[in-house]
Amino acid sequence: MNLRTPSATKILGALVLLLVAALGWVLVVGPETSALADARAQIQSTRDQNQVLATQLSALEAQRKELGPTRRAAARLAEKFPPTADQPGLFEAVTAAAVDAGIGADGVTTLAPSPPQVGGADAATGAVGAVPATGGNLASQTVTVSITGGYDQTEQLLENLEQMPRAYLITGVTLGGGDDGYTTTVTGEMYVMPPVADPGNLPATDS
Repeated sequence: MNLRTPSATKILGALVLLLVAALGWVLVVGPETSALADARAQIQSTRDQNQVLATQLSALEAQRKELGPTRRAAARLAEKFPPTADQPGLFEAVTAAAVDAGIGADGVTTLAPSPPQVGGADAATGAVGAVPATGGNLASQTVTVSITGGYDQTEQLLENLEQMPRAYLITGVTLGGGDDGYTTTVTGEMYVMPPVADPGNLPATDS
């Protein structure tokens, strides 16, 4: 082919233009397109992460609103089921119940709590440990109270014992005596439970 002819010159020029276009794609357009695709993928990934964070934030906000009621419920639970046997507190509460019933502290002749152990009391047999506590977290102790007083005073004492802030499940009552006074022995169960963890102090978990 004679390169000096017009036809050859046109063909050669077209080939050169194609070569330049190909080089331009490889050297400029191709990398820019790849970079653009990467940028779009990063934008989408950021949007997805923001959506996850927004969901987590919404859940945390809902938990924050429930934090106060949860703490109050935990405080009430700790009052009914303290984390220790707290014998001084137990003696004080039972004595207060007797005084409120008109019996007086001297009327409480016996107050004998057993060591706490995991399990509950069988209502039919009174056997401690016959009913396992859920998850093994609740310990039971038998508390025996003996008092001397009038019938009405004794009846009021039983009501006071059941209304104490600390839960007291009465499982047996033995009443003896006459018009001059009654000797009453009350047997029941109190409970010890580990404190509920404050949700505001729980460590953050990575999502």
